Amino acid sequence: MADFIEREGYSRVSLIIPQTKLLKCLNGLLGHWPYKAIHFNCRGTVVAEHWFQALLPIMNPEMEYLQFIVKDTDVEPFMQFCVDVCDLHLPGSGAVFCSEFIRLSATSPSVLFESTNFFRGDETYQQYEVESPVKFKTNLYIVFGLLQSGKTDQAIKSAMQAGSHGPIVYFVEGRGTRDKAGWLKITKKPYEEVVMLLVEEADLDNVTDALVSAGNVGSVGSGVVFSVPVASGLVNLPTSVSASKNRASNQQITAAIDELMGSSDWRNTSSLSSLIDKNITNRSRKAKHDTVLIGVLLPRKYANELLDHILYTGIPGANVIYTKLFVKGDAGPDHHFKVDQELVLIRMIVGEEECARYRLELKDFMLRQRYTDVVFYEQDVSNMVRYQVKQKEKRSVMYRGGSIS
Repeated sequence: MADFIEREGYSRVSLIIPQTKLLKCLNGLLGHWPYKAIHFNCRGTVVAEHWFQALLPIMNPEMEYLQFIVKDTDVEPFMQFCVDVCDLHLPGSGAVFCSEFIRLSATSPSVLFESTNFFRGDETYQQYEVESPVKFKTNLYIVFGLLQSGKTDQAIKSAMQAGSHGPIVYFVEGRGTRDKAGWLKITKKPYEEVVMLLVEEADLDNVTDALVSAGNVGSVGSGVVFSVPVASGLVNLPTSVSASKNRASNQQITAAIDELMGSSDWRNTSSLSSLIDKNITNRSRKAKHDTVLIGVLLPRKYANELLDHILYTGIPGANVIYTKLFVKGDAGPDHHFKVDQELVLIRMIVGEEECARYRLELKDFMLRQRYTDVVFYEQDVSNMVRYQVKQKEKRSVMYRGGSIS
């Protein structure tokens, strides 16, 4: 029976590009690097810079969201390669960023780590040299918002006004309390929208607050908002479209000031002292990490059975994203890739103290069921906001001059 093998020295590189660049990107990346591409369908967000923009619906250009699990030693050149192939240095061209794992393991054989499509013994991919390397930012966060239907657009507008780059939206299938309640399953919507935003550290609190306020997060059934730190990245996502060809967008103006000031600390205007005292403006974010994001990537045929077991273990909920795995191959004269198989990514957020127990229970179940091609990972979560049941305060009752609890 296959067992889970711990994989150390890997990180996840994410790439967001316009739909028109997908073919060129996959041909370049899969033709040069020994990594596979996990593909998600998503849409971008663009608003019109007009006085009547509040009356118009948000424009949603088709975008492509790719993820790669890359060796730490390859992360920097791999991301530089992405910038060159996809022209990510240009405004509105997309984004590439890297996030780290707390733990990463996979079954053997694995859909991502063992394959005949890997360049075994061929080290030419490591010799890629960049003529003019791009400087990646190290102060980025990914903010995720799973919101109630009908509040997504308003939450997106509020987040962009607070300083977010153009949000990415994709669909997930949720599993939770209603799936345990018999006939109440019919009241659940089959799909929900997730808003994903990339923000600088200086804008993180403002963007999170805007998303929480506009989405009414904190009330019963209203969703959840949380953030995940980014190790390094470059963001040039489109946020607005103007009638004037020579007019710079707010995002471009902000980026230019960041470059002139040497950092984004000038945006932190919470107090006058923050603009003067370098010890305050340059402080690192001391976020409390008491929750963990668990992700399980596996073939679609296992999804329903594993989801039922996830709810059985006591995990309050999970969401499912349907994906495709692209690998190096000969799919035609102009294509260096092919679809290997359809996968699902199941994600759930648990308390740090409970994470070890859930990890053991889920892995043990998948091994007993003889699952193959499974990747299991954990990531730090910060700034999580969700509905919390408030404990009722005990009131003392006076009886004949004394209090009774």
